[in-house]
Amino acid sequence: MKRFKKIWRKLTLEDKTDILIGRFNLNKSDIERIRRLKDGKKRLMESAKLQFESFGNIHTDLTAWIAGYRSDVSVRNKFGSSLALRENFIQFKNNYPSIKPTWNDKRNNIKLPDSITEDLAEEVGIHIGDGNLSKTKDKFGWDGYRYRIDGNLTDELIYHNDFIKPLMKRLYNCEGFQIVNKNRNSVQSNFRSKLIFYYKNNVLGLPIGSKINVGIPNAIIKDDEFSKRCLVGIIDTDFNLSNGRYLNGTLTSLKVIKQMNKILEKLNISHSCKINEGVGCINIRKSGSIQLLEEWRLHNQKHISKYQIWKEFKKFFPFTHTEERLAVLAGKLCIEELELISKKRKTDSLDKKTLPVKRALLF
Repeated sequence: MKRFKKIWRKLTLEDKTDILIGRFNLNKSDIERIRRLKDGKKRLMESAKLQFESFGNIHTDLTAWIAGYRSDVSVRNKFGSSLALRENFIQFKNNYPSIKPTWNDKRNNIKLPDSITEDLAEEVGIHIGDGNLSKTKDKFGWDGYRYRIDGNLTDELIYHNDFIKPLMKRLYNCEGFQIVNKNRNSVQSNFRSKLIFYYKNNVLGLPIGSKINVGIPNAIIKDDEFSKRCLVGIIDTDFNLSNGRYLNGTLTSLKVIKQMNKILEKLNISHSCKINEGVGCINIRKSGSIQLLEEWRLHNQKHISKYQIWKEFKKFFPFTHTEERLAVLAGKLCIEELELISKKRKTDSLDKKTLPVKRALLF
């Protein structure tokens, strides 16, 4: 539906009718047909039906205008609330009746998983690594529910677009929206839904705000395949592949570190686990890392492209970006050019580190 401007509310009904026809492309004959109906409630129902069939949404101001009323007060007078009118047009299935959906949840047909699956286990791992739940209030006092996933723009935009976005669509039928900040080199995938918010918090047990006490749900830990997929989500988001083909990551949640340690031990993955000053570190040794990269189906090209470059050229370039490595693998960039890029970035990085020292020597 096209953007509704609040200043339109002050216009005459005649002007509002022109907006319905000119801005929203509604047929004049449809509007006239609806306004000829004698029953006011039926007029509003037909008006809402026209909107829903045309736009897949219902804006109660437009509902009133189409029906020949000046404001949406008529909707509340006839139906008790705007939601009561809207619910006539949405056939919505909610597997968790204790979680009350918003109109947007219903309109967008948000769904929740019935049970743990490999997809869900991996998405939980992504949440533990880079996800966050937050609840806010707008200036009118309405609650806002958001799940966001943060990533590195130069290395993880492909992962967000090619894997996270379709994964959220499969699991929750949620499209979400993306925020890119080039100055901070960040990409953020956002999903606004009360159903998803409380499903993650109440059903999966994932915390709102700080994740210092987050843990992998027991239903995932009990199953080896689910455990693998969850660890893949964590590794894809919170780990790094180093020059020696070691996958290593640091987490503030000691509970997750201990859980990962037990899962890796159970699955015979060679690794070390250290906890120091409230921070935990998992270092998966080369043999274990190669096993994961070859057999566990990681999805973040940040890791996969580094490993594939090493397999093909027996070289490792830490100061390169995911798209550059993929360009080499696709034959669009030669390996010598990638090496030059890596060397230049390394030199630039060292220069930036020594610059404050050089400045200090001048004074």
